[in-house]
Amino acid sequence: MPDNGNEIGMTVEVEPVESDSELEEPTVVKADTASENQATSWVAVVILLLIAIFDVSVLMIPIPIAPEFVEERLKLSGPHVGVAVGLISSAYHLGNSISSAMMGDISDVHGRKPVILLGLVTSCVCVVLYPLSTTLWMAVGNRFVCGFLSANIAMTRSCLSDLSRTWDTERRNMVFGYLGAAWGLARFFSSAFVGFTSGIMLPFLPFAADNPFVFPCFASGCLVLLTMITAALFLPETLPPRGASTNAEDAPRTRFQGTSMLGRLRDLNRFGGRALVKLLILHMIHQGLNGGIITCFVLLLALSDEEGGYGMSANAVGMVFAFYGVVGMLFQMFCYGPLCRTFGIRKSYALGTFLLGVGSMCLLLGTELVSLSDVNSIRMGIVMACTIPQAIGFMCGLPVLIALLANASPEELMGLTQGTAQSTGSFFRMLGPLVFGTFFSYSLSGTGPWCTFSIFCACYFIMTLSTCNLPGWLEHPWKQGNHLDADRL
Repeated sequence: MPDNGNEIGMTVEVEPVESDSELEEPTVVKADTASENQATSWVAVVILLLIAIFDVSVLMIPIPIAPEFVEERLKLSGPHVGVAVGLISSAYHLGNSISSAMMGDISDVHGRKPVILLGLVTSCVCVVLYPLSTTLWMAVGNRFVCGFLSANIAMTRSCLSDLSRTWDTERRNMVFGYLGAAWGLARFFSSAFVGFTSGIMLPFLPFAADNPFVFPCFASGCLVLLTMITAALFLPETLPPRGASTNAEDAPRTRFQGTSMLGRLRDLNRFGGRALVKLLILHMIHQGLNGGIITCFVLLLALSDEEGGYGMSANAVGMVFAFYGVVGMLFQMFCYGPLCRTFGIRKSYALGTFLLGVGSMCLLLGTELVSLSDVNSIRMGIVMACTIPQAIGFMCGLPVLIALLANASPEELMGLTQGTAQSTGSFFRMLGPLVFGTFFSYSLSGTGPWCTFSIFCACYFIMTLSTCNLPGWLEHPWKQGNHLDADRL
C-alpha cells in the first residue's frame, strides 16, 4: 500500500496546492507594488516638468529686459549695448556647455536628485542677484555661474528616461512630449511675466527702491525656491540601483569598464554605437540652427519694410512670440502623441526638421505678403500664419530627438548621454546666434535676409535626409546588442 500510495503520488497532490496558495499572496503584493510605483512615477514626472518650466524661465527671464537693463543699470550706450546683451545671453550657455557632461557623469554615480537640487539652489540665488549687478562683468559672471552649476535641463531628461524605461513606447514618447510642452509654456510664461511685472518697484527694500528689474527676478526666484522644496521632499531618486537592470537579458552595470569620465565616454561610444554618436551630432547641429534662427527671426521682425523685413515694434514682436509659444504648446499637448503613435519617433523627427525648413521659407515669403497691405491687423495675421510651421517644427524637433537619444543610451550611462548632449548643444546654441546673427547683418547690404534664411532651409532639409538610415530599434529603449545592428548600417 505505501508503494501504491507513492506511485499514485498522494504527497505530490498536496504540494501543488500548497505552492499555489503560497504564490497567490506574492502575486497580489507585486500588483499593489506596481500600482504604487506607477503612481509615484507620475508624481515624479509632474515635479520634473515643474523643474523644467522654472529652469527655462530662469534662463529666459533676463533676456527680454536685457537691453534696458544694460542701458539703465550697467550705464552702457550705443554699440556697447548690443555687445553686452550678446555676452549676457551667451554666458549661461557657455557655462552649461562646460559642465553638463561632467554633471551628467556625476549623476550616473551619485544620483540625479543631488545634482537637481544643486541646480535649483544655484538658479534661485543667481536669478535673485542678477538685477543687483552694477557692472557688465558682474552680470556676465552671474549668468555663467548659473549655467555652470545648473544642469537641470539634462537632469530632467535623464530622470524622465529612468522613470519611463519600463513603460510602453507610447507612454514613454508622451512623457518627452510633455517636456517639450513644458518648455513652450516656460517661454510663454517668462515673456508674459516679465512684460507685466517689469517696472514694479519695491520701496521697502533699500537696495531695490529705484531698481525696476528686481521684482520679476525676485518673484521668479521665489517660484524656484518653492520648486526646490517640493523636489527635496517629494522627488524620488530615479537612478537605478547599482547592478540593477530593467532588461533581463542585459548584463549588470559592471560591464562598463570606464571609471573616469573619459573612460565612460569610451563606454558611451562602445555600447551606444554609431547610432548614438550620430544622434549626438544631430542634436548638436539642431541646437545651433535653432539658436541661430530664433535670433535671425527677431532681427527679421524688427527689420524695416524697406530693408526686406516686417517692420514690427517691440510689443508686436512680443505678441508674435507669445502666439508662437501657444501654437507649439497646443501641438505638443494634443497632436504629439497621435503623431508618434502613428508614424513612430524617427519619422516624427524627420517631419519636425522638414517643417523647420518649410517654416524658414514661409518667414521669408511673409515679408512679401505683408508689403501688400497697410492694415496692421492683416499684417499681424499674415506674420502669425507664417510662424505656424516653425512653431510646430520646433516642438516636433528637439523633444523627439531627446526621446531618440534616451532610447539609444544604456540606462547606466543615461546621465552622461544627456549631459554630453546638453554640453555640446549649449556650445552650439551659443555659437548659432553669434554666427548667423553676424551673417544676417552683413548680408543685408547684398542679398538681404534671403541668403540667411535659405541657408537655414537647406540645413534643416539635410537633417531630414540624415534621419532616413536611423535603425528601427531606436523606437524602443536600449537593449544589449542593439548597437551592433546600428554599426552595420
